Amino acid sequence: MLKINQHQGYLKLFLIFGFVLAASNALTAYINSSYLGEFFGSAQVGVIFMISYIFTLLAVNYFPSVINRLKIFLASLAVLSLMFLGLLGMGLAYWPLAAFAFFIIYTVCLNLIWISLDIYVEYFSSTARTGRIRGLYWTIVNVAWFLSPITTGLLLQNFDYPVLFYLSSALILLVLIGFYFKFHKLDVDHFPKTYFWYAIKNIWKNNLLKGIFIIAFVLQVFYCIMIIYTPMYLHDVIGFDWGQIGVMFTAMLSTFVFMTYPAGWLADKFLGEKEMLTVGLLITGIFTIVFGLITGHNFWLWLVVLFMTRVGAALVDIMRDTYFFKRVNVKDMQVINLFRNTTSLAYIIGPLFATIILAIWSYRELYVLTGLLVIASTFFALRIKDTK
Repeated sequence: MLKINQHQGYLKLFLIFGFVLAASNALTAYINSSYLGEFFGSAQVGVIFMISYIFTLLAVNYFPSVINRLKIFLASLAVLSLMFLGLLGMGLAYWPLAAFAFFIIYTVCLNLIWISLDIYVEYFSSTARTGRIRGLYWTIVNVAWFLSPITTGLLLQNFDYPVLFYLSSALILLVLIGFYFKFHKLDVDHFPKTYFWYAIKNIWKNNLLKGIFIIAFVLQVFYCIMIIYTPMYLHDVIGFDWGQIGVMFTAMLSTFVFMTYPAGWLADKFLGEKEMLTVGLLITGIFTIVFGLITGHNFWLWLVVLFMTRVGAALVDIMRDTYFFKRVNVKDMQVINLFRNTTSLAYIIGPLFATIILAIWSYRELYVLTGLLVIASTFFALRIKDTK
């Protein structure tokens, strides 16, 4: 067994890697839909995301077998290498099919690497400090997200999309090199063989885990709609330039930086997850509806409403993770995979939902219905029991 100070040392390094990976992710996250729209048209962007996340869903389900065969270090190294190639390929792509193929590779690997980091961070965490450790972990990740949108906006005022993909791939390369030299001797045990449908059956019978899975899914649908459609909506329909959008997104993402760790600490020490989940869902849902109803070109009004959607989402985000990881441990890898698969499922269902709504109505109805869905999920938040 590793000593406590060794655990802390490894954990600090994973926090650094989490920061750099998040910075790489955030640089391109809000322009992927516009980038793909240049190849395929904005109407087809949702379909491309759906297909990419169908592949992601399959890959995530197979990932435990890969880890058990290669060990988590080699599996993570392979995923990081493919991420680097995917981003580099997106920057170099001139043909639609090439851009599509590299986007699929990058999307799949992006989801797999966060599962690897989850496993590593959980391995070095203690149950009593889960809220604080997960809170610190996500605060550091969210600092990267906070800094990246304004950087993206500034770069797009002077360069084209490929520059963002080259910069993002360079950050992945740094993590890949650091990971190889620092962790090739770290021995994290293999995990017991698990069964997908057996895990689903057990989760479905457990009302507490079932509730948090549904909340996690709804939150990811909200993120999906916001990440894919909001940049296009604000840029193409409302008429804001990328510099203004970058400032808006930086402001809204600041909530994750300033709220995540305090919320995790409060959940550990004083308040329960139920209350904070409920409040967060209500705030997110109400202001998503408001976002769909406002009109005009008032920069500050749009910024404030976006900011408030993320005040609620930040609470839900950390409470979701805190609650879940207090009820599982590192041996529950298939359950962790299923939990992270809520993202893949949301990015399959979300674009399908959005494509249908936009074919019948408009962006206004899309955001109103998304807000109502988030509010409806408070039913499950109220039914869970706080952890101790």
